[in-house]
Amino acid sequence: MKTLVLVAHPEVKDSGTQQFLKEAVKSTQNVSRRELVLDQTGTFHANQEMQDVLACDRIIFQFPLYWYSAPALLHQWLADCLVTPYREKLRGKELGLVVTTGRPAAEFAAGKAQHFSLSEILRPFSALALNLGLKELPAFIVAQFAYQTEEQHQQLLIDYCQYLELPADFSFRQQEEWSVERLKKLSRLENDPAAQQLLLQLADLIDERSERLAELKEEIQMIKDVEEGDQ
Repeated sequence: MKTLVLVAHPEVKDSGTQQFLKEAVKSTQNVSRRELVLDQTGTFHANQEMQDVLACDRIIFQFPLYWYSAPALLHQWLADCLVTPYREKLRGKELGLVVTTGRPAAEFAAGKAQHFSLSEILRPFSALALNLGLKELPAFIVAQFAYQTEEQHQQLLIDYCQYLELPADFSFRQQEEWSVERLKKLSRLENDPAAQQLLLQLADLIDERSERLAELKEEIQMIKDVEEGDQ
């Protein structure tokens, strides 16, 4: 599966959140990232912009929440590029949103400071996905990145990469296989033999735990089958 991340941010180089996510993409596979930039005439050319879009399986719009919507840059891209004959060729692809906000996520709910949930605020993109025949993914929200701890940043890195790479309805087994593959990849890039060995041990531990869990599920199912047969 090929994923394309389209970043719509008017000051992307000055955004610590976007630079963090940019570095995260470098560790992924089959994921490309492109920052939306207007040409000298202040427009986007669909024949150029849509080549990468049509070549991918999953489209990710990544942007900061501006006045309860996406930046004008993304809206202009949609107006300039989602035109015939390109829009008809998007049917069946996946659409995901990576949305950053400086407000606490808990504020976006009925009765809270922002009064509306992020799902409600982002509803226009649901309508867009429906209109284009796209499979909509749950939005990936990054709230108050600057206030997060180092541990939270590490978890964000993992969650973000999985959002870009794993299937939409991924299983726990697929998630663990992804973790094992990532640890093995990191071990190959590690120069310190001790650290390399530790990464491989962690990968083996996760793999063994996953296999044992699968065995337990099979044993439980066998017990259920026997009990049902005795009834």
